This record gives sequence, C-alpha cells and structure tokens, in this order.
Amino acid sequence: MRSIELLDYDKDTYFTEEENEDKRALLYDSGVNSSINDDDDDDDKSTLEEMMDLLPPKRVPADRKKVQRIKRGLLKKIIIDIQAIISMTLSLPILIVLVLLAIYKTTKTHVLDVLYHKTERPQDILENVLPDEDITQDETYYAEKWGYISEKHEVVTEDGYIIIMYRLYRKGCKPSGRKPVLIGHGLFQCSGAFVLNEEKSIAFTLADAGYDVWVGNNRAIAGYDHISLSYKDPEYWDWGLKELGIYDFKAMLDHVREYSGYSRVAYIGHSQGNAQAFIGLSLCPEIANKLSCFVALAPAIFSGTLVNTYPLRLLINLNDWLYSMLFGTAAFLPVMTVVQTIMHPRLFCFLAYCMFSYLFSWWDSHWVRRRKVKYFQFTPRPVSARLIADWIAGWGKTGKCLYVGERTHDNTQTDKVPLVVFYGTADYLVDGEQFVRSFDDCEHRLADTKEASSKNNTTMFPMLDLVHVERIDGYEHMDTIWGHNNHETTYPILLRQLKQAKWE
Repeated sequence: MRSIELLDYDKDTYFTEEENEDKRALLYDSGVNSSINDDDDDDDKSTLEEMMDLLPPKRVPADRKKVQRIKRGLLKKIIIDIQAIISMTLSLPILIVLVLLAIYKTTKTHVLDVLYHKTERPQDILENVLPDEDITQDETYYAEKWGYISEKHEVVTEDGYIIIMYRLYRKGCKPSGRKPVLIGHGLFQCSGAFVLNEEKSIAFTLADAGYDVWVGNNRAIAGYDHISLSYKDPEYWDWGLKELGIYDFKAMLDHVREYSGYSRVAYIGHSQGNAQAFIGLSLCPEIANKLSCFVALAPAIFSGTLVNTYPLRLLINLNDWLYSMLFGTAAFLPVMTVVQTIMHPRLFCFLAYCMFSYLFSWWDSHWVRRRKVKYFQFTPRPVSARLIADWIAGWGKTGKCLYVGERTHDNTQTDKVPLVVFYGTADYLVDGEQFVRSFDDCEHRLADTKEASSKNNTTMFPMLDLVHVERIDGYEHMDTIWGHNNHETTYPILLRQLKQAKWE
C-alpha cells in the first residue's frame, strides 16, 4: 500500500479561493483519495501522475503580500539609523583589513604551490575545456543550458517568510511519479551551488538517475519576500538557526510532499543545510516521519580545529554587546551583496575566494578552477546577524551546533531514518569524525567496510540509523558538492543508498 498525503487546500490561505476550488476539484472530485494500492490497475497510477502534473508551480498571490514598514516614533527611527551607521562605520575598516590579509595569504599560498611545490592536479586537463556558458547570478540559466527545466515555486513558512524553491527535471521528462529528493544549501550559499559543475552537477545527476529533484533556499537567500514584514526593518532579520530548522526546513519538506504525492522525501543537506535538519529533528522529532533517508555532506554539528585559529578566534571571542555594535541587528555585512552586484564577476571571485579560503579554508585543490567565477556569483548570499551569532554561540564557543541534543527523546523508536554521512579528512571547519563517533556502537569504518548497523543509537538522534559513512581522503568543506571527481567519490555511493531507502 502506498500512502499519498494530500494537503487540505481549505486551510491554505496563500491561494485565492478560485485556485483552491480548482485544486479541490482536481484532487478530490476526480476520485484520487488519500491512498493508492500498488496492486491496482496502472490506470490508477497514471491518474495520480496526471493529477500531479496539473498542479501549477506554487506562487503567492500579490494581494496576499501585505508588506508594510513597522510604524515607529521619530526618535526610534533615528536610533535605528544611527545604529546602522555605527555598525557600517566600524565593520567596514575591519572587513578591508581582512580582505588585504586574505589576498596576501592566498596569493602567497598559490605562488608557492605553483612555483615551488609545482603541484600537478589531475583536473588540470579540464581547465581548458571551456563550456559555452555565460557568467550570471541566474541559476535557471545553467539548468536551461544543460538541458533541464528549473521550475520556480514560492513557499510560505509558518512565520510568514516566502522562500524560493526550484524543481529540476530533464526537458521532456515529467517529474511526476518519481521519488522526491530535496537538496539544502550551506551558510552564505543558495540552491545555485548545486547546478554549477556543468553536466556533473549533483542536481543534474539525481534528475538523470530518475528522481524528482528539488533545491531549496532559506529565507532571505533568493529574495526578501515576506507576507507582512519589510526587509528594511530589523524585525525581518530576527531569526537564526532555530527558525531555519523548525520553519524553513519543515516548509520545504511539506511542499515537496504535496507536489510529489509521496509521504516521505529524501533529504541531502550540505553543511548548514544538514545542521538545520538535525536541529529540526532535535526540536520536532516528528519530522522524521517525513524523511525516507537523510544524507549529510560535511555534517556541521561539531566544530573543527579552525575555530582555534586567527582570525575566527577573535570573532568568536567577541561579547554580545561588541558583536551587536560591529554587525548590527539586521543583515550580516550587507555590503557583501552590494559589492557582488556591482563588481566585475572575475574581480569579485578573486576577492571572495581569498576571503573564504582565508577564513574557512575553502581551498580549490579539488575544484576545476575556471568554475570559481560561477561559484562566487552564488556565494555569499544574505544572512542575518543573529544567524552568525548563533553559529558563534554554539559551534564557535561550545564546539557543538546550537539546539542539537537539547531534548531527551524516546530511544525505543524502531522505524528509524537511514543516515548517510560524507566528510573529508582535510575539512577543518567541521569535525565529521567526531559526529560519526557520537553514534553508539558504531565503528568508524572506511572504504568497503563502512556499512554499519547501529543498534543502540545516540540519544541525540534516536530517530536516525547511521547506515553508511564515507570518509574521503583530502576533501575539504566544499568538495562534496564542488569537487571535480564527485562522480567518482560521492555520487555512486549516494545513488546506491537512495535506492535502499523506504519512500512510503
């Protein structure tokens, strides 16, 4: 028996009444009910798929967006403006100094690598294979270029943020009836990160393997829409890790379930993308019932040794008052978005790569370097100052992500969600090995011996069953999605694990 959960459109206030009536007539009056027996005639399955095909991409009607600035007294407005000016005045010189230091450090490393060490990289043969692509911040362009449809959807979270998702599928191949996979991005990133490795991009690989592929964006990433708040007010930016876990992650899962017709979704999260899922499972363990499996790329639960190095250590040691003075209470360093928009892509790529490699050890050792200019058109993306404060408070100061393991859950759950972990040995931003070892009775295995059965699972995530660990030699934090050889190191294992998942 395959259960299909259809959402109650009577309760969806973000569609017009006419649209709701059309959907009710389509899904219920047609005789498609809440379950379908796999033993029924093929006509029944075809009917369901036809019904799902007719669902239009979700959009939030303009008349539902009642955005307006929060009314304040003149004095309060002046105080907020002064705080913003002070933050920019203090943070901008610090940012400039960091950029200069980053340029020096990165350039020195690159020169030594090329002239002294004379490192030869196997992917260098790909540097001169230039695809016929433009450089743009429009991720749908790259999907279109490589023969895929990128269907835009708007999803409203419980706290009113309108987040953007894309459904990707090969032209001429309808996604209906396929098993759904949702991919979540990391900190400072967006869904575009998964379509930039040309034909070997992870999103395209999954679509070609026969899955209904969705890529999601957290709030403020692909647009500043909200049903009532304006991004110009600090209240819009009052969110952190907790909201990403219990609102954004849940909203995206529910939307994929609604449109795919499946009650469970496979989730692939990179870095913060898996952290918010772990937070969601910690605070709302019932979310596990919506997952067929969970793949964590570079799991961002425990911090790596990078937190003990300069200059991250200085940022982590800031007290709350000084942090607020430097970075304010709205967007974190909004000047980054402005510079990314107005600066030439190759110059911005150079500066951004220097900064991220200097701060987070995002080196390009396993990348095809000509792709970097594309990567840094989609990185960084806007985030809130409070979100960075959350990362500092947990990952930075205590060594563990906030909100994870804060509740004690029943450890007798039998229907566990399979968990698959990929991490690199040269990832110093997070500690994948410590995360794996946090699962009781699970040996840390490598290569062909890492299939593991954890009978007594960790109390942090009793709803998860760690079934596979892939430790990739030399991989850094971004390499599980941008590595030149992901099609050899990551994708085969990922696809094999997805085939073993239970989708209903």
